[in-house]
Amino acid sequence: MFNTETVVHLIGDPCLKLYRAKGRGYWYFEFDDQGLSGTKIVPVERLNDLSLDAWLNEGRTFAAAMRAKRER
Repeated sequence: MFNTETVVHLIGDPCLKLYRAKGRGYWYFEFDDQGLSGTKIVPVERLNDLSLDAWLNEGRTFAAAMRAKRER
């Protein structure tokens, strides 16, 4: 078992957070870096419905995509 703090800590990006959308049946990553912001929905009911590796991949991929937007 793992929690949101573990996921975010292991991803290691200070601009990334992970939340559960209350009553909506999904989780989402939120990226916020001084005017550059976005969200990515992950459609799972419970955090542990995905493996830790899957969460890390989702979060790292999303953070990298957001940072790439800044470089354009």
